[in-house]
This record gives sequence, structure tokens and C-alpha cells, in this order.
Amino acid sequence: MITTWRSASLFTTLAVVLFSAMVTVTVLWQGTDGDGWKQTIRSDAKGYYGYLVSMFIRKDLGNEPMAWEYVQRTPTGTLNKYFSGTSLMMAPWFLIGHDLALGDPKVEHDGLSVYEQKAIGVGGWVYLLLGLLAMRALLLGLGVREGVVAWIIVTLGLGTTLIQYAAVQAGWSHIYSFCTISVFLLLVHRVSRGARLRWLVVAAAVLGLIVLIRPVNALIVLAIPIVLGRDTLPLFRRILERPGVVILALLAGAAVVFIQPLLWYLQTGNWFEWGYRKEGFHWDRPEVMNVLFSFRRGLFVWTPVMLLPVLCMVLLWRHDRVRSMASIIYFTLNLYVISAWWIWYYGSGFGSRVFIDHYPVLVIPMALVMHHWNTRWWTVARTVFCLCIALNLAQFVQYHRNILHHESMDREKYLYTFLRFGEEYRGQLGGNDQVPPFDPKGMTAVLMESTDLERPAKYWKGGRVERLDKAFSGRHVAVYDAQNEFGPTFEAAAGTLPTGRELFLEVGFQCYEAKARDSFHAIGVTAIHTGDSITFYRSFRMNDLPGQLDDHWRRCSYRIPMPALQEGETMRFYLWNQDGRSRFMVDDLFLRVWAVNPY
Repeated sequence: MITTWRSASLFTTLAVVLFSAMVTVTVLWQGTDGDGWKQTIRSDAKGYYGYLVSMFIRKDLGNEPMAWEYVQRTPTGTLNKYFSGTSLMMAPWFLIGHDLALGDPKVEHDGLSVYEQKAIGVGGWVYLLLGLLAMRALLLGLGVREGVVAWIIVTLGLGTTLIQYAAVQAGWSHIYSFCTISVFLLLVHRVSRGARLRWLVVAAAVLGLIVLIRPVNALIVLAIPIVLGRDTLPLFRRILERPGVVILALLAGAAVVFIQPLLWYLQTGNWFEWGYRKEGFHWDRPEVMNVLFSFRRGLFVWTPVMLLPVLCMVLLWRHDRVRSMASIIYFTLNLYVISAWWIWYYGSGFGSRVFIDHYPVLVIPMALVMHHWNTRWWTVARTVFCLCIALNLAQFVQYHRNILHHESMDREKYLYTFLRFGEEYRGQLGGNDQVPPFDPKGMTAVLMESTDLERPAKYWKGGRVERLDKAFSGRHVAVYDAQNEFGPTFEAAAGTLPTGRELFLEVGFQCYEAKARDSFHAIGVTAIHTGDSITFYRSFRMNDLPGQLDDHWRRCSYRIPMPALQEGETMRFYLWNQDGRSRFMVDDLFLRVWAVNPY
């Protein structure tokens, strides 16, 4: 029994990584048609991966073909908007996969074959393993008993969003941040416990890599007192006694970070660039409550086990005031930074992914407190762990069965889908409720029109309008049926709308169904046209939830960001009854257009 418990945390680490690998193979690689691996490189991952394809295959860094997700044009060359740390950690696996691809004449050698994309997934398993092993070694080094460490590892692996971004979305930055931060914390601890100071140089290089992956994670230096406690000042005194080591450490960290200015220079000829143009922080209006409690992506709603680390930060005061206060400061400051990002939920995805980077730090106060818990409280903690694991895995399954909405979850959708797994719940959620574009100086309403369809409108045009007693107001409604795919379209051209300024639409209307779900197949569409060509197109399911009442009027509303118009372009919004499969009526349409103020 003693031997088993001494190995428990190692066994759980290996089990979590094996489970992650199984999820990758079954959920991602296999998918529904055997080609799910093609989804490894998408969205943000395209930008990180873009560095590798550009440098090693196309050899066109600074002259890349346009890709709206990450390539930006500048007067002196194209610019990849992302920082390159994730690309650097992907590189070994990309090169292994590409070497295998070159040996197979049946696949394209464009960097996107099955070999490269599956190799990125294997890399995700390795970085998960290294991160968990480093975190395990750190917690054991802090004196936490084996059983607590084992439970924390299995809970992180199965009870948080780590499973999604290690097993399914290994092309995103979070598993790499998780790994490097775990290793950095372990190195700091080892140096404080008497390891040679040359390891400080390695720690500085790892810190540089952390910054290169995600610059705001430089705040990890605030976690040093959480690791060291009262040994923090003695370690700094010891380091300052060796100025040569300090200089080498600074040079090592700077050398890693310098990779980014070098890449900027190779792309545009400038040593400094800001790739996140038209994105940034709203320091004066952080969405703290939404980040923590929102049904869209709130940390404590989607990863409720994270309530325990926050609670333990306070409880730790009884045992170690330095670590308790340092933990509270670390969490509070990072929460502020995370909440201040203009899109506080960080786009589509499963749960609050941005906190994955901080898991290695947040579990330290929890582990130190639970180490002291007696049998009763430790039993309660393990029960909570099990419940959180069950909930997380259930919602993970829902997410990949398309039962949860990838972006616009809210309270009603959450309750409608809670622990529902039936086929009848797949693909049922819709709507569009996004935050405005980055607007540090606010927005101005530039155009607004409502119509009850009783008289002609200036911007709402077209559609079949009939006189009916069932109208929501007045006597006229817009009719959608087998013969009418399109109703009134809101259309405004550049000139009427300002050019060069990001737009934001607020849309509302009343919708009537004679029978519940009669409008299920209808979609909402936003588009930008230049003559007969479409330069921007986005669609979404019209209904937030499937209609559940017959003979019923209900309110539909959307909040939709749109790119800036250019001269000669026209913006449109309309509902589309695809293939005439839906039958419904619309009344009292409203649309307001906001434009981001210049900054």
C-alpha cells in the first residue's frame, strides 16, 4: 500500500495523458467522417501555424498570401498578428510531421497534410505530460502529500477545460503556456532549495518563452512568492550575490524574447510591430463579473472546481500569510487583465480557456491547504472533485455533440441544454449576441430605422408584406414560406454609413410561428457587397432556442460586430428562409448601426 500511494500521482499523470490521447484520436482525428484531424489547424491556430508554413515551406515571410484570421498588410510587408512562442514549441512536431509527409507522394506537401496536423496533436500530449510532471514535482517538493497531488492532477486533467486544449485544440497557445509555466515554477523552487544558480539561467530562458507565447503572462513573476513563501527574500539575496549569473539570466531571457522583434523585422523591416490592430484592452471597464459568473464563458460556471483554489487562497492565511497574500494578489491582478481584454470571453470555445495558463499557480494554495485537511474535509473535497469531473466531462461531450453553442451561450440556453444528450438537442441553439468591436473611445450611433410594415421604409426594403389580423402591431406582416425565401432587407451603403470604422449592429423584430419550430431552419445573415461580389458574409441560426409555443409571437434580438466599410461597399442584414423550409411571419423590425469612434 505504501508503494502504491507513493506512485499514485505518477500513475494519475500517465492516466490523464493517456485519456487525453484517446480523446484526440476519437474526438478530433476520427471525427464524424475520419477527417476530423483537418480541424487541428483552424481559427487562432492558423496564425501560430502560419509562421511555420511561411518559413519552412513557402519561404514567403513578409510576403504571405492574405488570410483574414492572422495576416495583415503593412506598407513594408505582411505581418502575422500573433506572437511566435506557440509556433516555436510547435516547430519540432511540425518538422517531424513534414518529414513524414515528404515520404508519402500521395499527400500534398503544403504543411497541412495528415502527418503534420496529427504530429501537432502528439506534441500536445507531450507538453501535457511535461506540464503535469513538473507540477507534480513542484507540489511534492512543497511537502504536499501524495494523495492530494494525485487528486489535483486527475481533477485538472478531467475536471477543467485543460482536456479540450490539450486533446482537441492543441494548436492554440494554452497547453504550451501550461507546460512552460509549470516548468518555470519548478525551476524557481529547485533553485531556492539549493540547486546550482546556473539553473536560474534556464529559468530565465523559460520565462522568456512564456512571454513569447503570451506577453501578459510575464505576470508569472508574481507567482514566485507563492512558490517560495518566506524563502523569497533569501533567494533574491543569494542571487544578487552572484551578479555574473544575474547577467547571464537576463541575457538568456532577452535572447528568447528577441526572437519576436527579429521576426517583425524580417516581415516588415521594423523592430517593433503591434499585430493586434483594432484589438486591445479596455482598462477602464473590465468585465470581472462576466468573466467569473457569466453563462457565456464564466470561469466558475463552466469550471466550478476553480472555486476551491480561490477559497483556499483565503484559508491559507492560517498557515502561511505570505503565500496567501501573494496568491490573492496574483489572482486579482490576472483577473483584472483578463477581464479588460475587449472580447472578455476570448471568442468561441469551450469554457474559460484563458485561465488554463494559470492553473499551475492556482492549484498551489489549494494543495497546501488540503494537505492539512482531516479525513472529513478531505472526503468532502474529493466528493466535490468527482462532481466537477462528472460535470465537466458531460459538458465536454455536449460541446462536441453540438448541443452547446460555441459562442453565444446564455442562461436560457444553459438551462435548456443542462445535462441533455439526446439527438433532439443537437444543433438546436442559435442567435448572435457578441460584444462590440474594440472601442477605447466608445461608439456613436450613426443610423437607425424601425418599421411596423404599415408604410414604406427607407432602409428596410423588399419582401412579401401582407395584411393580416394576426399582425403584432398594425395590420401588416412580412411572410416567409415555401415561395418566399427572403423578407425585408436592411441595406445601407458607404457614405450613408461611415467608412474605415468598425460597425456594430443591434437588431430586433417580432417573429410568429403557427406551430412550434416552424421557423427552425431560418438563418440571419450579415453581408458586405461590392457590386455583385461579396466581401464579407456571416450567417447564424435565427432562433436562440427552438420555438416551444404554437400560435405565438416572440421577440428576437441580435448584437453583431461587422468590419469597416470601404468606398463602394454596401452593408446588408436579412433573414433567409433557406430552401423554403420554414414558415413564419415577422413584424416590427428594428436596426441600429453603431460606428467605433476614431482612436
